Amino acid sequence: MKRFDSPLNSNQTFNLPVKTLSSLGLICALLLSSGCSWLSPYKPPITQGNVMTTESLQYLQEGLTKDQVRQLLGPPMGQDAFQPDHWEYIFFSTEGDIYAGISEHLDLEFDEDQMLKSWKRSAAKKQIIKDRGFWGN
Repeated sequence: MKRFDSPLNSNQTFNLPVKTLSSLGLICALLLSSGCSWLSPYKPPITQGNVMTTESLQYLQEGLTKDQVRQLLGPPMGQDAFQPDHWEYIFFSTEGDIYAGISEHLDLEFDEDQMLKSWKRSAAKKQIIKDRGFWGN
């Protein structure tokens, strides 16, 4: 039987030069210290509230009942227990492809007979705070 001998004898050791080891250590330290700061996490689009289309808002008219308004626009986002005749609809989206960053606010007022008395449409006041990451940069 033939025996295979390795090029290194059992009493020999394999040493890398100190310069190579230090540069390899420096590269590893730089990669670890940078972490994932050059990668940005996925941020899903945010869509909140009821979608208010111009078509559905065109059907709003004085004299509609609360049930008719609910069928037209959906349930209100804000319904105060102390002011049951005041409804608020709010819509906000960061999805640029479909809604292009729309933010809307609709205030509805009903009279004592539960009929729509007036409504006011305005751009919702929003404040978006940009996430500056772990280090605040």
